[in-house]
Amino acid sequence: MKRIKHLVFLILLVSFGAQAQVNVGENIQLKFHGYVAHEVIFDTYRSLDSRDGELYYYPLKAVFDDNGVDINKKSKLNMIEVQSRFGMQVKGPDVLGAKATGLLEADFYGTNQSYVRMLRVRHAYVNLNWGKHELLAGSTFHPAFVQDCFPSTVSFAAGVPFHPLNRSPQLRYTFRPVPNFKVSASFLIHGYHRSSGPTEAQKNSGKPDSQLNVQFGDGKNVAIGLVAGYKWLTPRDVTNSGLETSETIGSYNVQAYLKYKLPFLSVKLEGMYGENLTNFVMIGGYGIKGVAGEVDENGDYSYANMRTMSAWADFETSTKLQLGLFAGYTSNLGSKDDYIVIPTYNRNDDLHYVYRLSPRLVYKVSNLSFGLEWSYVTAVYGREFDSKRKVTSDLDPVSNNHIIFQTKYSF
Repeated sequence: MKRIKHLVFLILLVSFGAQAQVNVGENIQLKFHGYVAHEVIFDTYRSLDSRDGELYYYPLKAVFDDNGVDINKKSKLNMIEVQSRFGMQVKGPDVLGAKATGLLEADFYGTNQSYVRMLRVRHAYVNLNWGKHELLAGSTFHPAFVQDCFPSTVSFAAGVPFHPLNRSPQLRYTFRPVPNFKVSASFLIHGYHRSSGPTEAQKNSGKPDSQLNVQFGDGKNVAIGLVAGYKWLTPRDVTNSGLETSETIGSYNVQAYLKYKLPFLSVKLEGMYGENLTNFVMIGGYGIKGVAGEVDENGDYSYANMRTMSAWADFETSTKLQLGLFAGYTSNLGSKDDYIVIPTYNRNDDLHYVYRLSPRLVYKVSNLSFGLEWSYVTAVYGREFDSKRKVTSDLDPVSNNHIIFQTKYSF
């Protein structure tokens, strides 16, 4: 039944899409958009990834057989189209003195590896704009994913795990007191981009992820800004001995970004620091606060965050044959407290650092584009750690050549 509904929806979308923009009722317009993307992906070393390789992270830790051969040193080839998407923008009559718009967009990416190639909602929101004041309600990019400043990589997810990726249900208020300056406050509940650990931990805290974004510039040519936020997680309702608990952990994120567009070159820079950034598809996480076996008489314990830093730069020419370069670095910095690992509460808290260098070529002809990107990605895992999970000695680096050739047709 679901497949029939999906097919009917696609048929209606194609029918309307042929007209690009459709008037529906009085003063209501629908504008359709999307693209079809085919990718050939080749890797020379087994890596952590998802969605059949569409979402790429970094090389796995080396695993040696009895002869000392690294069994992860294997090549992999895949072809995939799951990021292909479609959507519609809705523009209606003014409401409460505000210009009312909406966006509904979906792709075939799925909400996790188990549901890859199934429809997933990317954006679903309504926006009310009074000029200086703006209110958004619905699911869209997290404020940490700055839409005016993100990497233009050929590979999906715009530089994960160096750049945050998150879409969440939210309420966002934006104030523009003067041209080229805005302040926004957002309150979010994590959807399918959750922190590692129990899936309901953020909801169970009873508190929203709260974010503040301050930005200077017109956004198109210049964007300079700061983002800061705080979230709460309540991982458990009961202790090890079955008693009620509401032990909660808070964590923060801060970042600064810059975009400057010249006539021939676009430059983007960003740095981020925070605790438990796993809801942004980044490394880190949280664990038990204390030394091994340190719990109270009720079997309860508190939590400690892993700290993570990340920085990236992206350069792209404005020529017809676009030349681009992405460079990123991220590192686990350990916890400020004694830390005990909970295996499912982190994304590779055994990593020390990861770096990536990705040159690319993109050629566009009308609605069609061809992209070629080579990423050299190196991960360094920790061999030994101190009591705060900070790396004190490293394993040998592991590296992968991640190559993508993409054909994309936009409509």
